[in-house]
Amino acid sequence: MKRCAFLLVMILAASVAYAGGSAEEETITLRVGSSSIGPDNMTVFMDSVAEFEAQNPGVSVEWDSSSGDDYQFAGLPALLESDNPPDLFFEWGGNRVLNHALDGYAREVSDLADEFRGDFAVSSWSGFEFDNGVYGIPLNQDITIQMWYDAAVFAELGLSVPTTWAEFMDVCEAIKQSGRTPIVMGNADAWVAGNFAGLFIYRVAGNEKAAAIMGLEAGYSLDDPDFVKALELAYEMGEKGYVNADMNTLGYEESFVRMFDGSAVMYPLGSWYPSEVEYIGYDFDDTGHDYFMVPAVAGGKGDQTSILGLNTGYVVNAETEHLDLVYDLVRVMFNRQFQERHSREGGGMVVNESANAIDSAIVAKMVEDLASAGSIVAPPDTGYNLEMAFALYEAIARVFENEATPAVALAEAEAKIQHLRGQ
Repeated sequence: MKRCAFLLVMILAASVAYAGGSAEEETITLRVGSSSIGPDNMTVFMDSVAEFEAQNPGVSVEWDSSSGDDYQFAGLPALLESDNPPDLFFEWGGNRVLNHALDGYAREVSDLADEFRGDFAVSSWSGFEFDNGVYGIPLNQDITIQMWYDAAVFAELGLSVPTTWAEFMDVCEAIKQSGRTPIVMGNADAWVAGNFAGLFIYRVAGNEKAAAIMGLEAGYSLDDPDFVKALELAYEMGEKGYVNADMNTLGYEESFVRMFDGSAVMYPLGSWYPSEVEYIGYDFDDTGHDYFMVPAVAGGKGDQTSILGLNTGYVVNAETEHLDLVYDLVRVMFNRQFQERHSREGGGMVVNESANAIDSAIVAKMVEDLASAGSIVAPPDTGYNLEMAFALYEAIARVFENEATPAVALAEAEAKIQHLRGQ
């Protein structure tokens, strides 16, 4: 799931030549592995790195975001196995961090975490704490699925923000009748639609049952009747032409253009959507785009106010040779000043009462929505086994395009992962 796939963009590499000592002394280089981060948050990181380097003559910081969109599934594993692995690396909280802890890549950093607990919201640590240990420092709380929309088109068509699923489908139909695509998704990598329908699963099946099924607990199956019912919502949207017909071949980056060329009106994505808009050359504040949370599903067994979301942050490599310096870098990157700057830019929402420090109305709205959510549920590809998530996402992609019914697609997905359940 490219988040990042939160709010996410390239961080500029920064380094300072050794200013003191003899010329024969070698400069110590700290390496940071990262996915993409938006340009405004990039500036905040640049400033924090510059401050750290000024405090530590003879130490430089190199950021490696060269893997870009591939960071999550290919880039980071390659970095960790390289001859020059990162001392600190970005990660999505949940199962991925737990696996790093089990594989020996993530250092247990409870001592460092204790320095931040007074300033950070309690909920921000979820996904980094396991077995009474802490394996990362959170930077951001992401909402993974919101329905972003063009408010000008809504006004033109006389549409109101839907509060029920039936109203949402009526909105989709009205948009379709206007000659536009109601919902666009760049799902070539499968995770966009996977996250969108992943929320349906929680809403229909209930949080505990959905977690048990995706968590590979014995006695459960992906083709459970509640999962089938959840994906029937996706099948109907595809059948009625409410999603772009090329969603499974359209690239993620290319897909955003359709929100600006007049062809599409809504995009189901997370809190990093404004950063993506900025990345393709638009000023988000001038777009008139807004979002609403996915409406309640009638008859669903789950928490209808649940939010699909997760925490992201940075993990200390257990093999770093410069632990004290890495700790100092984290202390600067995550101090109150820089955390509040990230919050103002929508790239950090973990500081207590951070909404008070936010200039952006859209980011303040997200902070309030996170605080008022009945529950926060994990995306399949970060909260659970990746092989299971890929099988589920492939099924979801086929269902949206009506290539297979929910029952057939989920049964085939379950067959692929039977070995994971030990059956």
